[in-house]
Amino acid sequence: MTRFGLGRSLFWTIAAIFLLTTVVGTLLQALVASAVLQPLEAREAKARAELAASAVAGAIAAAPSPPRGAELDSLLERQRESVRPAWIVFRGTDGTIASAPAGRFIALEGSRGDSSSSATGRQDARGRFEIIARRAVTRGPTVIGEVQVMRRNWSRGAMGIVGSRNSILLFPIAIIASAFAGLVLVRLLVRRLHAMEILAARVAEGDLTVRLTDRSGDEIGRLAEQLNRMTERLAVARSQIEATELERRQLFADITHELATPLTSIRGYAETMLDPGVPVSQEERTQYVRGLLDESRRMDLLIRDLFDLARLEAGAPLSRVRLDWAALCRNTIERFEPRFRRAGLSLSWNQSAHEAWIEADGHRMEQVLENLLVNALRYVPEGGAVQVELTPESGERFGLTVRDNGPGIPAEELPLVFKRFYRGAGSSGGTATDQGGSGLGLAIVREIVERHGGTVRARGNTPRGLAITVELPGRGPETKERAS
Repeated sequence: MTRFGLGRSLFWTIAAIFLLTTVVGTLLQALVASAVLQPLEAREAKARAELAASAVAGAIAAAPSPPRGAELDSLLERQRESVRPAWIVFRGTDGTIASAPAGRFIALEGSRGDSSSSATGRQDARGRFEIIARRAVTRGPTVIGEVQVMRRNWSRGAMGIVGSRNSILLFPIAIIASAFAGLVLVRLLVRRLHAMEILAARVAEGDLTVRLTDRSGDEIGRLAEQLNRMTERLAVARSQIEATELERRQLFADITHELATPLTSIRGYAETMLDPGVPVSQEERTQYVRGLLDESRRMDLLIRDLFDLARLEAGAPLSRVRLDWAALCRNTIERFEPRFRRAGLSLSWNQSAHEAWIEADGHRMEQVLENLLVNALRYVPEGGAVQVELTPESGERFGLTVRDNGPGIPAEELPLVFKRFYRGAGSSGGTATDQGGSGLGLAIVREIVERHGGTVRARGNTPRGLAITVELPGRGPETKERAS
């Protein structure tokens, strides 16, 4: 499992996009505020301030006597409603100062210690003051004071961005920019996920050649690589299944053929014996019954070998013990020597190792040598010779070779001799069952040897014939070669 933070990640892509969106939104806010909103707001505020200042100056000038105290404060407060948050200040020529809100501007003037100077350019802790409108108050030809409308210029942040109150108006811009960036990001992700959806659909339809081309290396890219790898494995698995299915069908066809041969003979013998129109002597009847018995034995051998091979391929347990392979081979050859003499064949034993200790199932290893000898007995013509040799091999292994001078097998067919029901050119044009065997002997040999961790191979013998070698790993200190 890929740990967070290792390699490329969509987290960083998304974070970078939203960071870029934030920066772009901020710049857009600053641009819109400086170029559009601030000038509009300033013109509107100035217009309202001019109207308010004119109204206050006209009210003071029209009064029978200049308003003072609470009356003046009330007048200023009423007009301030139209210019909030700006202030309205009245400066009399006699030094009178009144403001709305009442007392706020007076307190600021007192803190400055200069009540006669203009407030333009003054500032407190929250920002500078700016006069946006002013009107002189006259009674007849005499100027008795001046009305000023002032507002505070709020401090701006970096890059001239307006304060928080105005920034609230710019949130829609940031939202639109974020929505656009999110739309682009989602579109990119959906496109990549859609490619995976197409792959899944095609794989579901059986097309295992489709592949994704996403090589980004982030989470989706790594998922694409895993999907490609999974599809490749599915393709390999399907090929193996198809090969297994083909082999299974071929096996059923071979079994059907091998069983059909003795069954045909049995049916022929039985129909002949039961047909009243066919005269059968006692000698012929005996011959037919013997044929029935032989064919039934062949069927029994075939069924037993099929069952034995199926058990081995299914992983039937082996009774492994430490045994002397050389002694086992000697005993088996002694049992087969009379059969070889009756067939007019010579059987010789050549032992290069006095002892050959292995860890194996004794019954199965005896079956290996029996099948090899039966195979030679079946195909080597009368007068031929069969030699069995046990030699030590490299890496503390032992090799058992059974060689003959029979008709042999063409070199191109040697890899096929261990397949079920193999039909070789050296078997007089027929299968092993045509010679009395099941056609499964060498397949059983291969399965037993491989279950013991060994190897078996066939090669041509010089000058003619066949040589089959079985190699098995040794066991214990006795595996070292000893001179006989």
